[in-house]
Amino acid sequence: MNFVERSFFPNPSKTQTIAKTARKKFTLLKTVYQIEKTSVNELMKKLDLSFPTLNTLIVDLVKQNLLIQHERGESLGGRKPNLYQLNNNLFKVLTIELDKYGCFLTLVDNNGNVLNKTKRYPLQLSRDLNQLNQFYDIIRKFKEEESILWPELSGIAISMPGLIDKVTGDNYTYFYEPNFHLELEIEKVFNKKTRIINDSKIYTLTEQQLGQLRNKKDGLVIRLDWGISLGIITNGEVYMGKNGFSGEMGHISFVEDGELCYCGKRGCLETLVSGIALVKKAIRDIENGIPTLIANKFNNEELQPFHIIQAALDGDQYAIELISDLGTKLGKAISFFLQVFNPETIVLVGQFAKASNLITTPILQQIQTYSMTRISSNCEIQVSNLKETAIPIGLARYFVQRYFEDRLNLN
Repeated sequence: MNFVERSFFPNPSKTQTIAKTARKKFTLLKTVYQIEKTSVNELMKKLDLSFPTLNTLIVDLVKQNLLIQHERGESLGGRKPNLYQLNNNLFKVLTIELDKYGCFLTLVDNNGNVLNKTKRYPLQLSRDLNQLNQFYDIIRKFKEEESILWPELSGIAISMPGLIDKVTGDNYTYFYEPNFHLELEIEKVFNKKTRIINDSKIYTLTEQQLGQLRNKKDGLVIRLDWGISLGIITNGEVYMGKNGFSGEMGHISFVEDGELCYCGKRGCLETLVSGIALVKKAIRDIENGIPTLIANKFNNEELQPFHIIQAALDGDQYAIELISDLGTKLGKAISFFLQVFNPETIVLVGQFAKASNLITTPILQQIQTYSMTRISSNCEIQVSNLKETAIPIGLARYFVQRYFEDRLNLN
């Protein structure tokens, strides 16, 4: 139980009046957290409360050290308004980013304060549940190395690839078998509330909150790492789909009778446009004797996408051609989604965003070739400018926002 919960729900037998007041305060905290820093006037509009009622609630929350008064905000004239936000460390969230070959662990509080340096541990994602023990050992090792006081931890937030149910947190791609519930199992093992979200969704939420899609109503996020996926913002909301399975861009059929994908289908975009596809091609070509800096600098068995990207940025012609070819295929695929969604901005995130104009130039050429000019000319293509700590911060925010929503639904 975190500090906020102890303040509001210590006694299930409290009177109806006390319970009603507690719910108002809890709703107020949720609203403040969504806005981040806000004034009394803005809260009055959002919550439809009178000034005396709202002021009383705020005074009580400040006394409880749940709200803090921040620096004064902007004013069109006269006295600047006080701004309020949640206090630091009300929630401490263990955030875990899983990709196909490793996981990154970071401790973050509700205000985006990163409480330790991110640590990476090797871990190969698998459908096999026996691999979970290795994942659990990594969490225990991190806890010990960082001297984390477990009772102070509010919960665990995990992002990972795969088909993830937005309600249950079940991943139907990794760590799955019938009647096994991944989110609930992790909660049981560590006795902490756990939230699991698809990696492309958390990138999209974070771009919306902290990045290039802030204050944008319609946008797409193309994440290109080991795999490829799509995040969708429509009318200011991240589109999840009925079950949370939206954005499986990598598994659209892109070529007829193509390579067999791990999803069981042939010709998926991911077999052509992904870190895995790029590394496979580079290894084959190096084995066939193609001259490239990649062969001199890196062991083929340990080759990763960022090695190829770095070689391209260093001027290696072969690496540049690999990135350009990938960008050409990706640009054609993006043009299809541009036609369907008519976004105002498309943001490229993930490792390949670091390739900058080496990948964006062929993307733009293909968009001009395959998209209607009136649609494409009203859309800008941008590379993500998020810092390395942004996704852990986004995961912590996702956890806290879900906490408020779920707790209000229960009470």
